[in-house]
Amino acid sequence: MEDKTLASVVKSAREKVGISQRELSRRTGIDNNTLAKIEKGERKKPNVLSLRKISYILNIKLEELLRLSGYNEQDIEVALNKNHNNITILNTNSTIIMLEDIINDSKNELIAKEILKEIMSKIDYENIDYLKNLSSKNKKIAIKNFKNLIKNNEEDIKHLKESIEKGLEILNRKTN
Repeated sequence: MEDKTLASVVKSAREKVGISQRELSRRTGIDNNTLAKIEKGERKKPNVLSLRKISYILNIKLEELLRLSGYNEQDIEVALNKNHNNITILNTNSTIIMLEDIINDSKNELIAKEILKEIMSKIDYENIDYLKNLSSKNKKIAIKNFKNLIKNNEEDIKHLKESIEKGLEILNRKTN
């Protein structure tokens, strides 16, 4: 019986799924050279995120990949307790994305847009130096454009809130 190694388990599982290294690279977002080194046994301890992605695509238990990679029990426990159900695939041909990261980025953008909204609502157009130097006609155009920007910001805020809610809903479904 052959000893199980990270290299043999990953290669065997990939072949069982029927995809090439290049396809696994595309689906996981892991560099093809890195995957080749893993399968040759030249890369003994890939990072946890890479193992998580490989685990997901090849349907291998993450714990097994972590053990074969030489992670200690404490590291394995931490990796397994971290919510790893936040991985999603847009469709069968896309790379893995971390839904939680997208939600956090959207929350940060939402905060910035909400602050911008508050600042813009307090603007006194008569005291803006740039506007003071414009002709009456150009001043009206500039203010109109700025008000359109405010309106667009409102739409962006609305869409970001909806996007965050949908993402959280998906994330909650995956973790329950």
